[in-house]
Amino acid sequence: MAAVDLAGVNALAVTHHEALRTVLADRTGTFVRGGAQQNWRAVREGEVDPGSALVRLVGGSIGSLLTANGAAHARLRKPMQTHFTRRRVEALRPRVEKLADDLLADMAADDSVDVKDRFAWPLTVGVLVGLLGVDDEDAPVLGDIARRVFELSDPGVYAEANAFLKDLVVKRRADPGEDLVSALAAADDAAEEADRLGDTQIAANLVLLVIAGFETTMGTLANGVQALLAHPDQLRRVTGGDVEWATAVEEVLRRYTSVSLLPAVFSTCDTEVAGVPVPEGEMLLLAYGAAALDPEPWEEPAAFDVGRDARGHLAFGHGPHLCLGAPLARLELNVALPRLFARFPDLALDTGRGAEEAAVPVESWMMHHPQQVWVHPKGAPAAV
Repeated sequence: MAAVDLAGVNALAVTHHEALRTVLADRTGTFVRGGAQQNWRAVREGEVDPGSALVRLVGGSIGSLLTANGAAHARLRKPMQTHFTRRRVEALRPRVEKLADDLLADMAADDSVDVKDRFAWPLTVGVLVGLLGVDDEDAPVLGDIARRVFELSDPGVYAEANAFLKDLVVKRRADPGEDLVSALAAADDAAEEADRLGDTQIAANLVLLVIAGFETTMGTLANGVQALLAHPDQLRRVTGGDVEWATAVEEVLRRYTSVSLLPAVFSTCDTEVAGVPVPEGEMLLLAYGAAALDPEPWEEPAAFDVGRDARGHLAFGHGPHLCLGAPLARLELNVALPRLFARFPDLALDTGRGAEEAAVPVESWMMHHPQQVWVHPKGAPAAV
């Protein structure tokens, strides 16, 4: 546990693997999500502005299953869990593969490219477009929504996101396809009255899916490219066939998860975590990045070892709120990384172009991935 200051807001961060796993797995109601106005003492006592972007994010104003608990959470999660299946994800494989191949072909003529901008971003958005049935011309809206949410500087983005996705639900009800939104709308129409969510609630859950499915996967893909190029010995192990790509991807997720710190759960009574007293009404931040560096579950946790058995990492959370999008993220990473390094076997980091400045992490206390990842697709130019 660690005390942290978020621009003047005091909170506790759960930084160790087992402690974080315990908090995430809680089903007793000791730790709950949402309801910041009631559950967060600092808001109740006027220490934190209830209208701030942070309170809106952790307080349930998004209206999604992210900030629901117990039976309410199960009710909201069930339709997504029923229709956002591994089978639906696997059906996206041809789209992911074609998107990846097309994007890599577009990079082939360039001596230097930002692989995050030219590959990770459009690939991730393109997959979401196919999953949700979004019109291609509206695709940029998805990335813009996710970026602004994670910046925590624009409270109005939630209303905009909900309006955009509610409109999509209405469109897919009237003109259904094979996409996830159409499936959710049709299932809602067929559900018993008590189980119906309606357009507004479906849209709220889709907002969460867009947020969780875009920024996180894009950032982890960028991190993976940067890490593999920075560790050529590890890259050779996987491109040479000594280590399976699926194993290497799990190590990327463990060591270089793009999710550094997420808000939040609230303690509903005086308790303790890892032997540290936690009073009622405390906000606990979920420190995934720190948990990945815990030496208890991981030998030499800071080392990037593509052959490591990284099963049990917490990159996708744990417990009732385990990320529904984990299979999709794994699919994208397991398609994108092998194809990138097969298409460009001499791929190298571009150390020019102000590369040190470009590689600085994005300005977000929640996310950790570089602003840009400049590479030479055909290999570093010969020294002059």
